[in-house]
Amino acid sequence: MQSKLLITLMLLGCSSLSCMATDLYGQWRGVLDVTAQNKLVIGISIEQQQGNTTLRLDSPLQGMFGYVPSEFKVAGQQVMFRDDKLKVSFSGVVKDGELSGDFQQHQTLPLKLKLLDSVAEARRQHEGAWHGDLIINSSTKLPLVLNIAVTADGYVATLDSPKQSSFGIPLNTFSIDNNHLKFSATALQARYEAIWQHDAWQGSFIQGAAMPLTLKKKHLSR
Repeated sequence: MQSKLLITLMLLGCSSLSCMATDLYGQWRGVLDVTAQNKLVIGISIEQQQGNTTLRLDSPLQGMFGYVPSEFKVAGQQVMFRDDKLKVSFSGVVKDGELSGDFQQHQTLPLKLKLLDSVAEARRQHEGAWHGDLIINSSTKLPLVLNIAVTADGYVATLDSPKQSSFGIPLNTFSIDNNHLKFSATALQARYEAIWQHDAWQGSFIQGAAMPLTLKKKHLSR
């Protein structure tokens, strides 16, 4: 089980716009390799609000938003933040279109982030937690959660089975558009295929036998 990370930071700081480079504005996304099998998508959003600079950190696969860190700083091409309670920090520099640095929480891991362009931003309509009950038989249901995160290059997705205390199950293949959703999980020897109908993904979860599974998005405030 992955430890719950922070997620979304917003803090006022650097009240003068001259203290940051304009090419830092936007939504940065990167993939943190926690283990060989477990990945987290980290998002750093840097914006101007009412004459101040704000910085937000997202972890879409964990559905956590709105965390206020102890400190952040954006100056020139450098970005850093830290939080005393969560014992987390990041320090990085923008070079050649990437924000690269060290992410620290219990261990130090390299993290490279890229800005989302307009196409990637549009794909964020699919991002979030999709909940459904797997119909095993007439009397048995198993809750499942599909977690989707957008990156500059595509998607990272995981599966949760809360009733079985299993979280962050990696998906080996994943594809989604406005009409079709497919994924597979080698660890479960399972796959899922669905089409978009009536504001939900309706399809079959195939694990030996085909079982109905409808997924609906749980909306979270950002």
